Order: sequence, then C-alpha cells, then structure tokens
Amino acid sequence: MQYQRTVAERIELRGEGIFTGKEILVEIFPAEENTGIVFVRADLKRMPKIKVGSDTVIGLEGATAVTDGTHIVYLVEHLLSALHAMGIDNAEIRVHGEEIPIFDGSAYKWVRAIQEVGYKFCFTPKKFFRVKEEFLLKNGKGFIHFKPSNKLLIKAEIQFDHPLIGHQIFEIEVTPRSYINEICFARTFGFKEFIQEKIKQGALKGGSLENAIILDEKGVLNPDGLRCSDEFVRHKVLDIIGDLYALGIPFQAEVHAYCSGHRLHIEALKTLYREGLLEEVEAQSLTFVVIPKMALR
Repeated sequence: MQYQRTVAERIELRGEGIFTGKEILVEIFPAEENTGIVFVRADLKRMPKIKVGSDTVIGLEGATAVTDGTHIVYLVEHLLSALHAMGIDNAEIRVHGEEIPIFDGSAYKWVRAIQEVGYKFCFTPKKFFRVKEEFLLKNGKGFIHFKPSNKLLIKAEIQFDHPLIGHQIFEIEVTPRSYINEICFARTFGFKEFIQEKIKQGALKGGSLENAIILDEKGVLNPDGLRCSDEFVRHKVLDIIGDLYALGIPFQAEVHAYCSGHRLHIEALKTLYREGLLEEVEAQSLTFVVIPKMALR
C-alpha cells in the first residue's frame, strides 16, 4: 500500500518577498496523517491557520493565494508544486509574513530542502483526487482540458510573440524523479516594461534579476541566460503542478493546458469539485516511491 508522507524534520528558508520587499521566514513542520497542507500566519498574534482546499484557494493574475477570508498568504504555487511532486501529503507551513519568497523563481530551493531532510511515512493510505470524466474550461484563447487517468500527466503549451519563446510545448508524467530532473529548476519569467509598470504602481517592492527571467523585446537580461531553451514552458508545468494541489490532496488526471494561468487553473479545479467530477480514492498498490538524493541542476 502507498502511504501518506510528511517531511522528516523541520525545514527553514528565508527570502525577500517581491510584493513587500521584506525578508520572510518560512518554516515547514512535520504533520500527522490526514492533516493536509496547512499554512499558518506565524507573524500574527493568534497565528491563524489556513488549510489548503477548495474554499480557501484563490487564483490571481500571476499568482495563487490561500485565504480564510480575513488573512492571506500570496505566492503559494511554487511551494505547493514542490510538495505535490515530491509526494508530501501533510505539512504545517508557518509563514512569517503575507507571501512566500520566490527565491530564484523556481521550486529548486524547496526541492533541495525536502531532499535534505527527507520524509517519513504516516501509516495511513495515500489519497488522491481523480477526474471521473472529460472536462474542458476555456478563458479567452486559453484552455485547460482534463481526462481520467491514474497518474498525473501534463501537457503544457504557451504562445508568446517573442523571439526566444514563440510556441513551446512540454509533456511529462509527474513523478519525484521527473520533477527533479525536468521541472523544478525552471524559473518564472516576466517582461521588463510590465515589471517596471508594476514597480511604479507600488505592486512590487522587492525582486531583481535573481528572482526571475526578465526579457526585453530582444532577449534575456539575466547575465547567466536560460537554463534550457524551453525553460518558459517548463515553468508553466511547474505552476500547473502547484495549482493542481489547491484542493489539498494529490491530483491524478491527464491534463492539457494551452495559454493558461492561475485564475483558469483554480477556476477549473473548483468547478470539477463543485460539479462532482472528482472522486477521492485511496492508494491500494504496494508501491513505495523514494525521493532520490541526487545533484540538482
């Protein structure tokens, strides 16, 4: 039988928040079986808890957040992506601020931290949400399409009128090993003019070339360039994996996303849940997936 897992030890990472410009401490603690993923606003006196689920997650323009209606934690998608792909079912995440630092714009640091401490089993069967029938949701030119599967298979497509991006496609069966080797290092990206406008509006008080791939009309402004030519679409896959964990337990489906974003992903998940198009299943096969300790890119 495949069992639920949590981190074996406390994880601690610090980084600058791009919205606030403040240094933010994030601590991940082991949690008991069936706890799920719980965010705690540890910077507030009463330390309110926000459990990830259909009624707490919100899709924003360029980010995913969780809220209890009063308190909020922004930019949870990269951390959720790492937890989802690495098979962590239960964790308490104490955030000393209102956002998760994005570090280099990828999930690399979260994966490295999880690998360093390892995981331990909660001897309760692992649960999944599985899509029961085909479902398609469109939003402008973008769409996300789900088919039933007992695995998580993702095909992502992006289209940008830029010489380094154009039309990119990436397909993957998501496992801890494939995520480590193919996805976790891929950074978020943005365009110089858009970011400068956000800074003028006061929406961004932190951030630099160390937090994302920044492009102008001709190319990449980061001195080190790209980590691979299709890093852009690989990051889209990273985001999708994170957003698919927004219901609080691992997700199984064949997913095809075209020019999609966080709003569309979360709207689709909530619709699937609300319309009864998901079934909650327990793992039955005698399978243990080991998170390998290996060098990352």
